[in-house]
Amino acid sequence: MKKIISIVSALALSSLTYQASASNELCLVSNNDCTFVLLSTKVSVKVSQIVSEQESDKVTQGASFIEESEKLLLVNKARARQRFSPFSTFKVPNSLIGLDTQIIADAKQALTFDKEKYPVQKWWPSVWKLAEYNLNSALKFSMVAIYRQLATDIGQQKMQSYVDNFAYGNQDISSGIDNFWLGGSMKISAIEQVQFLQRMHQHQLAVKPQSIEILTEVMLVDSTADYKLYAKTGAGKVTATDKSSKAMLGWYIGFVENSAGVHYFAFNFTRASYAKMKAARIKIAMNHLKKAGII
Repeated sequence: MKKIISIVSALALSSLTYQASASNELCLVSNNDCTFVLLSTKVSVKVSQIVSEQESDKVTQGASFIEESEKLLLVNKARARQRFSPFSTFKVPNSLIGLDTQIIADAKQALTFDKEKYPVQKWWPSVWKLAEYNLNSALKFSMVAIYRQLATDIGQQKMQSYVDNFAYGNQDISSGIDNFWLGGSMKISAIEQVQFLQRMHQHQLAVKPQSIEILTEVMLVDSTADYKLYAKTGAGKVTATDKSSKAMLGWYIGFVENSAGVHYFAFNFTRASYAKMKAARIKIAMNHLKKAGII
């Protein structure tokens, strides 16, 4: 197998960095408040051709090969390597661990949480107050209490073992089993997010294949004749200890499957408020995927 890795640095992305507008906003190299990472993989297989040489009554078989190529695109390399709290993007590995430990049997199993430990709050959105949840709805609506309960059920020892095996970010869950990913001790970079997604998609993690297959189906957010998009959002305060600041970190991570291969991506940025972050988070990531010809 021949593997070719092509790295495109942010400095070489002049064609991707133009003035933002309401419809085409991108993460610009001139700003360090955002980063976009895209790892595209393609496997080419040349089928062996068998030629019959009738005169000599011999068969000659042509050489066959498998070539795997990767192209890594980085916007703002320094920030791409900077670790932040994963916030709700950790629901991806959390779900995978829940499935692999069989705490979650399938995507339709009813999921509950301790309402005394995690009482309903007035500020909760309506989608966090549904009568029941399963993996599909809990991930779709990013229901925090369900995932805090899931992490508690997994337990400190098993959770640590899995995040170590996944090589997930700094692998630090010391700040609390039910909140380490919510502005706590767990930190991960955009590059590490992409690397984790690639290992998961390529079944390079020590988990049951069925666990990955179920999670992948649940992560599907868009399917067209040209591509399938699997993704997860994440958001939280940039500085949890600074109550005077409303600055928010936003994540959008995932992968796209199309005819050219599989494309793993991670985008994060900061905005002055939750409303401003939420309004632009998915839009900017999608603009990058469109600009790169992925979707």
